[in-house]
Amino acid sequence: MKIRLFFGVMMSALLVLFFDAGSRLVLAQANGETLVIENAAVLSMAGDEITEGQTLIIRDGVIQWMGDAGSAEIPDDAVRIEGPLFVMPGLAEMHAHIPPRVRGRQHMEDTLVLYLANGITTIRGMLGEPAHLELREQAARHEIVSPRIFTSGPSFNGNSVTSEEQGRKMVRQQHAAGYDLLKFHPGLNVAFFDAVTEEANALGMEFSGHISHAVGLERSLAAGKGSIDHLDRYMEFLAGNPAEREDPPIIYFGYDLAFDADPALMQQAARLTREAGVWNVPTNTLLENVFNPELTPESMLQWPGMEFISKPTAENWANFVRQTRESEVYDAEKARQFLALRLQLTRTLHLEGAGLLLGADAPQIFNPPGFSLHRELELLTRAGLSPFEALETGTVNVAAYLGESEQAGRVAPGFRADLVLLRANPLQHFPFGDHIEGVIREGHYFSRETLDELLDGIRERAGNGN
Repeated sequence: MKIRLFFGVMMSALLVLFFDAGSRLVLAQANGETLVIENAAVLSMAGDEITEGQTLIIRDGVIQWMGDAGSAEIPDDAVRIEGPLFVMPGLAEMHAHIPPRVRGRQHMEDTLVLYLANGITTIRGMLGEPAHLELREQAARHEIVSPRIFTSGPSFNGNSVTSEEQGRKMVRQQHAAGYDLLKFHPGLNVAFFDAVTEEANALGMEFSGHISHAVGLERSLAAGKGSIDHLDRYMEFLAGNPAEREDPPIIYFGYDLAFDADPALMQQAARLTREAGVWNVPTNTLLENVFNPELTPESMLQWPGMEFISKPTAENWANFVRQTRESEVYDAEKARQFLALRLQLTRTLHLEGAGLLLGADAPQIFNPPGFSLHRELELLTRAGLSPFEALETGTVNVAAYLGESEQAGRVAPGFRADLVLLRANPLQHFPFGDHIEGVIREGHYFSRETLDELLDGIRERAGNGN
């Protein structure tokens, strides 16, 4: 993986937050305290077994010890979290969005809290700006309540790239600024794409995201793309890349080709993807929200998490879906076929060993941050993955993508203490968002009471308070 990793310096003093005594925030690592989880049933992600009766001792942001409760040597001054609880690694949202600075600092921070409150301890921001670099550093130092952040810079697209040399310069500028990866949108011609990707590869900088119409799936795979997001251009590949077809609007992702796609070509596409070492972030929930005729805007407005979305934004989402489905190009049967093909392709990529990464594309159309990732997990199981395999896409697979397989993505001694504490077995209650009892991000503990305090404030600011 050619991503530039960022590790901030740990704070030397406690971050002060104003909560009442019943919902205090324990920042155990900032002052060297030890955090202990007792009587836990652990899903380590080394396998799909749950190990009961475990105690975890966490210090300096790392799991220092894990084993049978009777063998634990717990320091007298440890902060104790008593079970029974289920413990699993924190999830990653690999197609996240952080609002731009123009939306205001509070809205940016509220969005980050929504991710964390849903058990997401790492996000990959897929449309960045300089303000997000600042947030990344503050999150690394635990100065804000946030997952760990990786971020792209502003996107490379048909408007932002105007020449080969200008595209190369843009790569160099984003590399020098410290962005973790480059974000691609549609609109690049082949010459511009080749120039940008050649420069990125020379600098060892990842490029991910969309695929331009002129570039296509196979050229993107050959160029060494980090991840393809939204299953972009696979439908074109399955339909034989029709030369006469004009590129439809960005949200369609090959919907217009649903009746032309040949499912027999899926295994070839998956094999080419695996051989190229390119990951996929399907974001199936986004396309379900837009196209699935069974999901009405009225029903989606009532989904969990929508209470944290302002009414104007929610209504804009509803109007977009209504207008899309009322357009002359929308056909309910074609939509059903399109969505079924996407799930079949997701399963084929998985079976072929072409890696999947968890991502929902939040906050986008009826995808409130965090909540939508749990729906994405459910869609992965609908595609044919087991609950354990679905969870792998947001844990061990992400660690492999980031080059962190020996320190992240599992629950084990020596691994970073990014954890979700649950009241129910995550393999049996799926999705498990309603069962989150607490979140630990690099050893910093957010109790259910603390998370509820934070969420109450976001609900009020969204104009949806009681």
